[in-house]
Amino acid sequence: MYVSELDRPWTETPFLLQGVLIESGEDIAEFRRQCNYVYIDVERSREVIAPKLVTLDSKSQTETRTKSSYLSVKAAEHEQDIFRKELQVARKIHVRARGYIDKLLDDVRLGNSLDTDTARELVGEMAESISRSPNAMLWLTHMKKRDEYTSIHCMNVCILALTFGRTLGLDKEQLDKLGLGALLHDIGKMQVPLEILNKPGRLTEEEFEMVKSHSMNGYNLLRQKKDMPTEVLEIVRSHHERINGRGYPQALSGDLIDQLTQITSIVDVYDAITSDRCYHDGIAPYEALKNMFDWAGENFDAELVEKFIKCLGIYPIGSMVELNTGHVGIVVSASEKARLRPIILVVISRSGKRYSVPRLLNLAHPQWSKKENLLEIKHIVSSHEMDLDMHQIAANQAVM
Repeated sequence: MYVSELDRPWTETPFLLQGVLIESGEDIAEFRRQCNYVYIDVERSREVIAPKLVTLDSKSQTETRTKSSYLSVKAAEHEQDIFRKELQVARKIHVRARGYIDKLLDDVRLGNSLDTDTARELVGEMAESISRSPNAMLWLTHMKKRDEYTSIHCMNVCILALTFGRTLGLDKEQLDKLGLGALLHDIGKMQVPLEILNKPGRLTEEEFEMVKSHSMNGYNLLRQKKDMPTEVLEIVRSHHERINGRGYPQALSGDLIDQLTQITSIVDVYDAITSDRCYHDGIAPYEALKNMFDWAGENFDAELVEKFIKCLGIYPIGSMVELNTGHVGIVVSASEKARLRPIILVVISRSGKRYSVPRLLNLAHPQWSKKENLLEIKHIVSSHEMDLDMHQIAANQAVM
């Protein structure tokens, strides 16, 4: 049976979800312990169950209440359903993109010819997925591993750039160029010795100069492709330029750095500082945005940074939050009209126990705005503080 409503607030039970499918005798026993009666959504229950249900109250108001509850749940779960469906599509694109990037980087190391046609196809698929549900692709940017930084970083920068570019109103041609440049922006690093790229300590001046050479390396590799757009080449060469003129390789400043390159620079830094590297642990998304706001004006166009912060929201996808009930969850989705009340993947109970099967909770649902069972975000917490593996959580959710 599908339980759509209880005889008491959900926050007073261990279920903490607006709608639960009973799948075992243990579930039934738990409902018996918690409730005197429950409301069943017939349409979402298995067909063989419906004829066996017993109605405790046959009055019309009960039927009306059940129908109203069902419609309310349907509306609240609409965006959650879109996210889940798109996540399956996005996951397949993500797997293909990862395989492509790994092969591309190997080709650069070995001096083989570069397949950029596949890159164009993948960028187009990512852009289409983001247009349907940007939250799905953004969720996958948290599938990071310290020892696989470069390839995953290339994909993440592409996803973030396309998401940001879409909110800025860029047209398809611009998005295609932005996505392609973002996906390929670091391929020149494969001509830098791995022992330098992965060095855990401070780089010498000579080593740092070798790392800085990656932008020109990538530019020189790609300009051999006659059909490579100028804007893409500029992103690859200039994504480390800064508006104060202290970047590299040309020390460009201000308006000499085009918009597509500035977009890539912003998302490049954001993903870099939120990722675990061989020489530092990544910081939380909200901390990263705060730092970038402080750096704006010197390093990046301040207005563009503010628009990026608005694009990701006050609780960026992947932020870990504690609710006023003591439960801990991860932000997986949020509508533009409900940035303060996103969809949360609840991973830790109020008692501190980790759920073996995390469940989605939509804070925007009217159920959680009522005074008697108000549910809201109390504050943001660190995944390192909670000792949670964000990569594994993101991967598990992506294949559900």
